[in-house]
Amino acid sequence: MKKNIYLIVILFYCYFAFAQQQPKNTVENKMVLYGLFLGPTVDWFVPTIEEINRENAKGGGVAGVNLDINLKGKLLYFSTGLFVRYLQASLTFLHMYDFSIITAKDTSLILPTVRTYQTPYLTIPTGIKFRTKPLMGCVFVGKVGLYHNFKLGGEQFDNFALPGADPKYLVSTKRIKNTDAALFAESGYLGLGFEYHFKQGIRVFANADYCCQFNYFSSKAKSNVSEVQFKSLVHSLHIVFGVLF
Repeated sequence: MKKNIYLIVILFYCYFAFAQQQPKNTVENKMVLYGLFLGPTVDWFVPTIEEINRENAKGGGVAGVNLDINLKGKLLYFSTGLFVRYLQASLTFLHMYDFSIITAKDTSLILPTVRTYQTPYLTIPTGIKFRTKPLMGCVFVGKVGLYHNFKLGGEQFDNFALPGADPKYLVSTKRIKNTDAALFAESGYLGLGFEYHFKQGIRVFANADYCCQFNYFSSKAKSNVSEVQFKSLVHSLHIVFGVLF
């Protein structure tokens, strides 16, 4: 009996000593987090004038790097970074087309048209992120802030039906440089996210963000029928996946 007791005491002591030597669970929010991300977007115009109307939402994408710097208690962070955003959306409105080149006479028609804009932006986000304390390697995130968007180029083209023709068959104009979009656009965003501690020093994450772009058109973007300047918001939904270090 005494031998068994001694054996149990020795085993308990060995187990205690072994446990003390093992690394403890040190998962916590870092002071600085940086990462890579990409994902699809869904974008649509919300016109603020009667002369233009929204079309169906279209797909785009985002990809880039982000940097989060702790402000308080490893829960509140300043968030910034750099990413490329590809925005694609369409509008419908009346447009005057000149057919004199193909009809050999002065012929102009005002037709309903669908204009598609494809616009890449270089975007700098500035905002605030709220992180919960890690629980079993899981962290929930809330964020709010601004996107500062700089146009990198882009294209635009029209689709319309000829009078009397089958509306199933549309005429598409040649893609031209996107001259309607402003060089700079400001957006507001808010979102929710989830982070998982994948391994020591590495997290994987997914975010769902809503973005409202406050302006899209330059002052030169006008209707050639009414001469009214185009004005519209752009709403977007971003689904983003990435990794944090």
